[in-house]
Amino acid sequence: MRDKTYRDPSTGQLRAERRSGVDRRRRASFGDLFAAKPRRRRSRGRRKTDKGAYVDTYDSTTWSIAIAVLILSLIDALLTRMYLVRGSAEELNPILREIINCGGMISFFAAKVAMTVLPMAIIVVHKEWALGRYAARLCLLAYILLTCYHIYLIFGAPALLVRF
Repeated sequence: MRDKTYRDPSTGQLRAERRSGVDRRRRASFGDLFAAKPRRRRSRGRRKTDKGAYVDTYDSTTWSIAIAVLILSLIDALLTRMYLVRGSAEELNPILREIINCGGMISFFAAKVAMTVLPMAIIVVHKEWALGRYAARLCLLAYILLTCYHIYLIFGAPALLVRF
């Protein structure tokens, strides 16, 4: 029969065993992959002293911010292409300017996607750290402001030029 006491590693004292001895875990099955409710870690931990940690599932806010940044980045790339084709603007990012000069628009879109998706993936993985949360929101704010600038260029700037 198993002893119902254990030695506490922090104090060295004998303590009573609180576990029942019944293994409550169940075997994983193929059906668990398609379960409606995933049984994975969602938060950084139980204690208030737990710092950031990696989690297996992401909340809707994290996904919304990441998808919004990616969509706004695609809008930025499309509008930049429109300005470049019209000849009304030039690319200010020196890396993307060289990519456009050497590889064309397909390479520009590929680089733009890579320069957005890779950092956002790193930020999403680190969403439990305060820096990761701030970085995600900062990226979203930057792309919102950039999209507002594009809207200003499309609708507001031509009207101002006509007046002068």
